[in-house]
Amino acid sequence: MADRPPEPRLIIFDMDGTLITDRLIFRLAHRFGFETELEKIMSADIPEYEKTKRIAPLLKGITPEELTSTFDQIPLSPGVPETVAELKKQGHILAIISDSYTIATGRLKKRLGFDHAIANKLVVKEGKITGEVEMPLNWSSNTAGCLKHSVCKLNALLGLSEETGIPLERTVAIGDNTADICMLKRAGLGIAFNPKTRMVSESADITLNNDMSRLLAVIMK
Repeated sequence: MADRPPEPRLIIFDMDGTLITDRLIFRLAHRFGFETELEKIMSADIPEYEKTKRIAPLLKGITPEELTSTFDQIPLSPGVPETVAELKKQGHILAIISDSYTIATGRLKKRLGFDHAIANKLVVKEGKITGEVEMPLNWSSNTAGCLKHSVCKLNALLGLSEETGIPLERTVAIGDNTADICMLKRAGLGIAFNPKTRMVSESADITLNNDMSRLLAVIMK
């Protein structure tokens, strides 16, 4: 009798620093000359969702095409295309949960064949970014998450689990930074990829570095 195929998992990836090698906002700041202003906001002792609100006006006047052309210059992390293709072949459901912007996550979703993408939405009017941002991740009133880290992606994980009908024990979360911690802890399997802090590593079940294709051996166990 042939082996039964494994039950599909819901596999959720962070984007900046996980699927791609850099943060989009850093590249935009360099290209459009607001690095000093960005650094002041990033280093301020305020919640991460408040930083998101304050960063958005720095993008005012930029076109979506300029944003995507900047995004396209950021390399994918090693092994990402092959890993995503193989996971899709195995029948898993793949999602991006990012505190970046839907203009970028939607582009990556289409490029790699992801099933879902959740991120902040920049308001665009008359072909230009207005400086306003809509945050469907609802950072500032996160009832499911802990808010200890100011930004928590747990609500999005729980929502996708319910939407897809895949229970939490069959979810996998992959991330690199503080915003991913609660998601890594709550998922059936939490994986820190090139973790930026020790706390991220300690919150995950497994740590992987450098090559995303190492994820396949973990998923196929």
